[in-house]
Order: sequence, then structure tokens, then C-alpha cells
Amino acid sequence: MIGVIIFAYGAPGSLDNLKEYYTHIRHGNAPSEEEMAAVKEQYRNIGTTDLLGSITERQAEALTHSLQPYFEEEVKVYTAFKHTAPFVEDTVLQMVNEGVSQVITFPIKPLYSKTGTGLYQIKVRKALAKLGSTIPVLDVDHWHLHDEFVSVMAKRVKTAVKWLPSHIRNETTVIFTAHSQPGKPETYKEYSEEFTELGKSIANQLQLKNWRIAYRSAGSHEDLWSGPDVKDVIQEEGKKGIKGVVACDLLSVTSNIEVLYDIGYDCQLLCKRMGIEFIRTEIPNDSYDFIMALTTIVKERVILNKLTEEYQFNKLKPSSK
Repeated sequence: MIGVIIFAYGAPGSLDNLKEYYTHIRHGNAPSEEEMAAVKEQYRNIGTTDLLGSITERQAEALTHSLQPYFEEEVKVYTAFKHTAPFVEDTVLQMVNEGVSQVITFPIKPLYSKTGTGLYQIKVRKALAKLGSTIPVLDVDHWHLHDEFVSVMAKRVKTAVKWLPSHIRNETTVIFTAHSQPGKPETYKEYSEEFTELGKSIANQLQLKNWRIAYRSAGSHEDLWSGPDVKDVIQEEGKKGIKGVVACDLLSVTSNIEVLYDIGYDCQLLCKRMGIEFIRTEIPNDSYDFIMALTTIVKERVILNKLTEEYQFNKLKPSSK
């Protein structure tokens, strides 16, 4: 049985769970009543349940069905979260108890970082070691330039640009965003390189003339986070006379409250004040084309891994001569 484990930041199941969720994020320090009131208001403004948790569960269900035809073994896709149950340790225990014979880690985030993708990979291995399990683990990462995924994102950008009034499309800037990273630039070098490479690949596919790279969601100490900030970039473009802005996040391919506010509501209000048309691209979530792209990525990585193992085995076999 092949167990694929996908990860997300958290999945609070109710407004009642939000305080526990944010307390876990803050390493046990509970938010104040005023802070919690503001958080709850943000969720109420979205007008639906928590998106990240519910969509991640649907992605797992969809991938279970889409991957199965390519494998002789049974395939099951599991979810694990960083700040809510099931935590990685819970999910790994379930996988072992259900008889999984190979684990595939697959954080559905196209940009690699040690504190993101890398952290989940380490957690899985530590959880298996704690259980005394020797189940082999295959990491599916660094897939940001896969042709099918780039096409999915390019389609979203193309649709967004087309939505703008025709007379301003040539005066529109596409701004690719990703979560800002803390620390010195050398600490997130791989992340920023993959971010720029992905943005450039999408821009090249669409032959975009005006596009920028920007970061969102920086912490309170600006000097310690990667930039430029997306709001600063919008203001720079506005001074150049740009009439439209298309914001496309390249890290969050699953909807969540942070990205909806940081490049949705906040940037929209800024553009409105500046007299600039603003639109955010659709997030892939559990759409058919995205799920099929993820299916291809996992399938190809497993096949490549098997070929590599066979090659190494053949190298070790004694010669018949």
C-alpha cells in the first residue's frame, strides 16, 4: 500500500477552535480577546468555513482516485497539519497501522523552504523513527517548473488579464507574490530562486511584457523579511501610470485566509484608492486541471525513483563475465 501524505498549515473546524489554533501558532501564547475578535471578523467576512482545511481534504480525496489507476498497489492520500489535528505524528501512526509499505511526502506548495517543505519531510522521518518503522520514504519536491503546473498557473493569469477592460490590458502589471521569508537573503536563497524561476516561466509562456516579483505577509520587523512588499510594488507601478494590477500568488495554491486578505482585500483597497483596476487570479485548489497536474508530478517522480533504484541495484550486481 502506498501512502501519500499532503500537508497544510492548519484546519480549524469551527469558530470555537480559532483561539486554540492561534495559540498553537504562537507557541502556547494565547491571543488577547481583542486579537481574537479581529481574527473571527476576518473569517466571518469570508462568509464560509475555513477554506484551507476543507479544500486540503478534498485534494486528498481527489488524488487518491486520480493516482490509483497508475499503480498496482492500493493508494491512499492522507492529510496532516502543522497547527491542528491530525498532526504529522498522528497521520504517520495511522499510515503504519493501516499497513502502508511506502510513504510519499507531497507538500502541495511549489516553492521549497527549509521551514516549509523541509520541516514536514523531517517530521515524517522522525515520526517513523519514533515508531521503530523502516518504511521507505520518497519526497516529491522541487516541482515548481513542471510543465503541467506552469500551464495551470498561466491559465489562471491569462483568464484574469482577459477579465480587465480591454483598453487597459496593455497598461497592466502582473505581480507574482509569495510569503515573505525571515532572516538574511542567504537563508532563503533556494526559495527566492524557485519563486523567480516560476514567475519567469509563466511570464514567458504568456509573453507578458509587464510583470514583477513581490512578497506578502511579512512580520512586524520589516528589515528581517524578504522584499519588496507587494503594496510597495503596487505604489511604484501606480507612479509609472499603470492602469491595472493582476496579483497571482505562487506559493498558496490552496485558498487560505492569509492570502485572501494580503493580496485580496488589502491590495484591492489600495488599488481602489489609487484608481487602479485590481484582480486576483483564481487559486487552483481542487480544480480538475490542477489535480491532474499533481497526479502527473507524483507519478513521474515515483517512476523516476524506481528507475534509479533499479540502476543502483544493477550496478551492485556481480558481473556474469
